[in-house]
Amino acid sequence: MNEHNLKLTSAELGVLWSSYMTESATIPVLNYFCKVAEDSEIKPLLEMALAKSTEHLTTLTNVFEQEQYPVPIGFSMEDVDLEAPRLYSDTFSLYFVRNLGKAGIAANGMAFSMAAREDMSKLYEHFLQESTMIEREAKKIMLSKGVFVRPPYIATPKQADIVEKGSFLKGWFGERRSLTAQEIAHIFMNFSNNALGKALLLGFSQTVRSEEVGSYFLRGIEIARSVMETYRTLFEESTLPSPMTWDTEVSDSTVPPFSDKLMLFYTCQLTAIGIGNVGGSLALSMRRDLAAKYLKILQEASLYAEDGLNIMIKNKWFERPPQAIDREHLVKEKKQ
Repeated sequence: MNEHNLKLTSAELGVLWSSYMTESATIPVLNYFCKVAEDSEIKPLLEMALAKSTEHLTTLTNVFEQEQYPVPIGFSMEDVDLEAPRLYSDTFSLYFVRNLGKAGIAANGMAFSMAAREDMSKLYEHFLQESTMIEREAKKIMLSKGVFVRPPYIATPKQADIVEKGSFLKGWFGERRSLTAQEIAHIFMNFSNNALGKALLLGFSQTVRSEEVGSYFLRGIEIARSVMETYRTLFEESTLPSPMTWDTEVSDSTVPPFSDKLMLFYTCQLTAIGIGNVGGSLALSMRRDLAAKYLKILQEASLYAEDGLNIMIKNKWFERPPQAIDREHLVKEKKQ
């Protein structure tokens, strides 16, 4: 059988659908950021990221059409008001684009590893390379402007060492050991992601039209604030500095540049990414108290994510992802 005549696997179909939704949601936001951008270094990067997302969306649309699979609805320019005044600074848009690159590296890397068909492997290898390029260019500009926040430094040990006591794993009682470099890296990542998400939600909460969605954003801000305080305390216990936050990069505008549907989608996406990051951090943490903290955060974030999806469903904003045939439902329908 010709390789291109093979049907898409569930994994390939799932990542294609997810990629389409993400790219279609990214295009309205980047169009807005490009419209209000003034910085001569940042604006070209925003325009490049927009061009790449537009190109990706066209490619994905062609794949769905060739496979005779319904093209997702996604988002459009109807979800953005390009005449709305500035809501976020150019520096924030730079962090936002770098975050897109980081998320793209993770998602496209996984999609590449799960692809069975050669054309899907090549497609996601290409997407992965472009996500890497966007992240790298954003980092270069951040470094040149002095706004790149580095993880904390730690002292270099004099020699390699072996752990001899099980107390290395403890954290609740008695003397706590200091954080390992790996644990520091994950706490830093999670703190930074929550700081960016909190600032994004501040802007969303100022401009949202729906009272219900607005309350949901405010709840997300409080969750992020509480989680950041947990991480900040862990840094302080190991005499390490906490990263900076981005709240001051949000203007006082109350004019909505984005639709409630688009803002809620982004909130749900960021929450899902956060849950994945915390899960990975949990797996790599070797202090019991850290595991307990991560589990608590996972529980709260999971409930928040579920409530967000319920709001999307209630407003008929939640597009059904590809799923297996519900045989039991088919039988019940036939009987009726």
